[in-house]
Amino acid sequence: MEKITLELPLVGVKVLSDSVDGFEDVDVYHGVSYCDAVRLATFGEELLVKPGSIGVCKWAPAVLGLKTPENSFERSLLPRLGSVAGLYIAPLSRFPEGAPPDVVIVLGRPTQMKRVMEALGEGALQRAYYGEIAKTALRVVDRRFSLKVMLSYVSNRVMALLRRWKRFDDLIRAAMSTQVLTSGLERILKNTVADMSMCRNSTVIPLEEGAGNVSFFCVGGISWGGNLPANMTSGFPYKLIEGVHDRLEYPGKRDLPTPPTA
Repeated sequence: MEKITLELPLVGVKVLSDSVDGFEDVDVYHGVSYCDAVRLATFGEELLVKPGSIGVCKWAPAVLGLKTPENSFERSLLPRLGSVAGLYIAPLSRFPEGAPPDVVIVLGRPTQMKRVMEALGEGALQRAYYGEIAKTALRVVDRRFSLKVMLSYVSNRVMALLRRWKRFDDLIRAAMSTQVLTSGLERILKNTVADMSMCRNSTVIPLEEGAGNVSFFCVGGISWGGNLPANMTSGFPYKLIEGVHDRLEYPGKRDLPTPPTA
């Protein structure tokens, strides 16, 4: 079968539900957001994201189970993981034998995402959130014209331009570190453009649904994740990637880690 070429490495995410045993020697991430941690892993870093690791983004800790929801804003962030001890994030090529990831994040152009989805088959994609642009691009981009899709394209390109200025980055960090402003922005973004694109849409939804999901980038995915606005993000349960891995070509590719022995 024809190969599917991707420009960026695949990133694996392993949920450490009860403890971080076996991953104690991995560098603990301390930074602005989950999007940023995924960015670092895309370019080779091996990281452990724990409660308290994420210092600015107010969405990701609650969504990823790194923080118990304490207010109406955090309780409104759905779906979300239950409480976890941490998340191990690394290039797929760096996952140890016997400890494969739970989810694989794939970044690329819409045409590349389409080819990956075609290789997997429609039955491998989640259906619970069809048409909800905040959570997925599935059955959103199928429409001939969508104002929400156009808004996502425009807003992401604007964010990509603005992120070049340090003052704007400082402003975004200051604004997003406050609960009141974050909650207000969430009410504006909800069901208007992509929201929580990498933490919820590319990690939690694939885990919860046991199926793949594709999403436009959110504000954080562009400004903190450093992603190109022309690209999209997606997440797939590891077993799905296993089935098409032979067809994928990407930087640093090697044999997949074997599952743990019984």
